[in-house]
Amino acid sequence: MLIVHVPNTYIPERKYIIQTLMHNFLGINIHLLTEERSDVLIEINDNETGTMLRIADVLFQTPMNQWLTQTSLPKQPLPIWDTAKTCPDVSLGSSKLPIIYGNEVSSNSLNNDYLAETPDGLYLGLDIFGSAFFMLTRYEELTKPDRDQHDRFPAIASLAYQEGFLDRPIINEYIEILWYCLKRLWPGLERKQRAFKIVVSHDVDAPFAQAFTGVPRLIRNCGGDIIRRKSFSMAINRFNSWQAVKKGNYKQDFNYTFDCIMDISEQNNLRSAFYFKTACTNKTFDDNYSIDHPYIRQLMREIHNREHEIGIHPSYETYKNPEQTKAEFYKLQQVCDEEGIQQEFWGGRQHYLRWQVPITWRNWNEAGLDYDSTLSYADHAGFRCGICYEFPVFDLEKRQVLPLHERPLVVMEGSVLGEQYMNLPGQEALGYMLMLKDRCQQFNGDFTLLWHNSSFAEPGQWEMYREVLKG
Repeated sequence: MLIVHVPNTYIPERKYIIQTLMHNFLGINIHLLTEERSDVLIEINDNETGTMLRIADVLFQTPMNQWLTQTSLPKQPLPIWDTAKTCPDVSLGSSKLPIIYGNEVSSNSLNNDYLAETPDGLYLGLDIFGSAFFMLTRYEELTKPDRDQHDRFPAIASLAYQEGFLDRPIINEYIEILWYCLKRLWPGLERKQRAFKIVVSHDVDAPFAQAFTGVPRLIRNCGGDIIRRKSFSMAINRFNSWQAVKKGNYKQDFNYTFDCIMDISEQNNLRSAFYFKTACTNKTFDDNYSIDHPYIRQLMREIHNREHEIGIHPSYETYKNPEQTKAEFYKLQQVCDEEGIQQEFWGGRQHYLRWQVPITWRNWNEAGLDYDSTLSYADHAGFRCGICYEFPVFDLEKRQVLPLHERPLVVMEGSVLGEQYMNLPGQEALGYMLMLKDRCQQFNGDFTLLWHNSSFAEPGQWEMYREVLKG
């Protein structure tokens, strides 16, 4: 067991982040002691040699009247630590490590950087716990006013984007630095063993393209195929699909890609999660299908019978509405009960990735959900929370840990391919997705991927999807 001595300020925040990093992620048992001090000190139980690790404490030194204000945000541009000088064996995305919060060690220390040997152990000038708290809780999103047309905090307003590390799981890298220090002082320590995994999910915004479509909309869609997508063959296929569906063969629908999605997942020993909508709160942005429709119920039974997951995709206006969130999840559970669908855990993702800290997490927790998987930026894929591990969430306003877990989303196909977002061409898009996947694999993390069932009508998406899922 390790004893962690911390200053006697921000106790709920410190307990949360130290428990998350030390116990949840590294698997080390700890005992937390609060006392009058200005840094964090870690020692091993029955410390006969007196060896200690001291860690800089910066964020949690913020005066209470400046907490959750822009004054407490990291100062930009961030300093860069060239870790190759002091810990070259640590596995990082790059040896040039941005320092979110920290204090450079004094000029007479080893290499004048962020790690120094001391008479009784090591001093780490990187404020690992404060920096991790900043990223995991989405601290900056509660202090910055920036929002896009859908009231979302945009990637371009984030520290990670502005400082060039959105495509790095920066907190995973910080954890490796922490582990390096701990292992160097106490070689007998062992960490939790993790295995890389792919976590694939599908927001069912539009389960069918033709099943609920009349002639006027069919004409508009076919016109879009010809004019916008420049594909006469797609228009012909859409018309033929519409005719087949109207005769009762709903699996011929353009958007009915579910069987093939499950086939590919099973070929790769994966379990897909399908997140369904149960309400329409905005006719402009919600596809208005009924979860009570026989086609939808049959689809849900088939998903469950093939041992894939069903979850909730709350409608456009729910992200700040606890009552509506709860009602939509209740409707999903009601239908699942009627269809004999039982699951141990329930989760999902907000429609349009609309999310507000900490309200949306609180809504999900109060509704009784187990996990959320919303947290990626719509306008840019990457590590919004700086981590590729699932983690317990913390309510910044109520200052408490919630039973809910966040399963941070790394890639949404629309973010990478969408014309209004990154708009990367095919091979470049594939390369970017595979790079993010490799970075998750580097830290034995979770590569969390969203691919909409309705996206596969676009040319080349099946091939790209299969390539991304390859082991």
